[in-house]
Amino acid sequence: MKATWDKLEKNWMQFEIEVETDQFGKAIDTAFHKLNQKITVPGFRRGKAPRHMVERNYGKEALVQEAVEDLLPQVYGTAVAEHNIDPIDQPEIQLVQAEEGKPFIFKGKVQVVPEVTLGKLSGFGLEMKPAEVAEEQINRELDGLRERGATLVTDESGDVKQGSFAVIDFEGFVDDAPFEGGKAENYTLEIGSGSFIPGFEEQLTGLKVGDYREVNVSFPESYRAEHLAGKPALFKVTIKDVKKKEMPELNDAFAAEVSEFQTLADLKADITKHLSQAAEAAAEKEFQNKVVEAVAGDAQVEIPEVLVDQRIHEMIHDFEHTLSQQGYTLELWEQATGKTHHDLHTEFDEPAKKSVRNDLVLGAVARQANVTVNESDLEVEFDEMLARYPGQEKEINQLRRNSGYRNKMREGILVQKTVKHLVDLNTAPQG
Repeated sequence: MKATWDKLEKNWMQFEIEVETDQFGKAIDTAFHKLNQKITVPGFRRGKAPRHMVERNYGKEALVQEAVEDLLPQVYGTAVAEHNIDPIDQPEIQLVQAEEGKPFIFKGKVQVVPEVTLGKLSGFGLEMKPAEVAEEQINRELDGLRERGATLVTDESGDVKQGSFAVIDFEGFVDDAPFEGGKAENYTLEIGSGSFIPGFEEQLTGLKVGDYREVNVSFPESYRAEHLAGKPALFKVTIKDVKKKEMPELNDAFAAEVSEFQTLADLKADITKHLSQAAEAAAEKEFQNKVVEAVAGDAQVEIPEVLVDQRIHEMIHDFEHTLSQQGYTLELWEQATGKTHHDLHTEFDEPAKKSVRNDLVLGAVARQANVTVNESDLEVEFDEMLARYPGQEKEINQLRRNSGYRNKMREGILVQKTVKHLVDLNTAPQG
């Protein structure tokens, strides 16, 4: 096999690949046996027809086509590997010659990973922010624990206000008829939670225990029950009781009840420790991002649109997954926001370009610095997974044997090592 590659503009390369006559002839022979197993020739059992009968019934072109379909991706892949070509998309291919008794020749062009001209890798004057924990953060954590231990007690004022827990009886009507799920007794509703139809909670504010009110609202256009979506509704509501949240006192008894610690001081020290660890991790991540952005910004690279499109589709897929975890679909989100798929594509365009640029530059840094990932690196990662997820040994060991997952893990570790290399360069003493 002979292959020639020539650079074109904008990260394109053109190629011409020639397969020797003997190799193409063998491919046609293989194609005959393969085709013979799939077709029926009158007077012969399947797979037993002689070649001249197959050619008479289906044409020699069928054998050549079958041989091309089998051989072309194989020799293209070999040519790519032998010449260290790194394609980023499927090639555009044109057959030049495909005849038995002659060399098989095809040509085409393909987009490849662009060349990156690296600039500075250090010396940007970047500093990591100190990881500080404010007293306000500690108090927020304590308030969260108090919230979880809070109890509801009767509000002696009997007034419904923001933050109140109104105990209500209600019945809803659409087109003067009650609807399924629109009625409840002694239902506790937190005023201001936004858990009911927009406008419902606001119309209860100012009422007192024993008051009755007819609440007029409209179901949102994106309401999950399609037969109610967008329709006006009337709710007949009676206030049965008004409660307020009573928070436990911050003392040693509280600490002992909500944690493994016997004193409030020890609980606060533990909260401070975990907040400090989180702050240090966040500061380190922010510094890593700044370093990568600085190195990428000082490099020169032409970003292929095909990679940007691929990254946008990945980001939209991730966004859909996030919505699904919240019980939404992309269609419902579009209805609620008034945005279209095209709008989402546009919003992700710049972040996708930045992400692709960073990846290309990190790849170039890894090659220049000879950053590599070996099998022991992968095994360490899998061992750490086993430690983090006890009881999932079977699933993790299945991933350990999965070549596709190992390759993906290898890519991730390579990025981590390369980023660490850049961080080390930018934190080393200068001079």
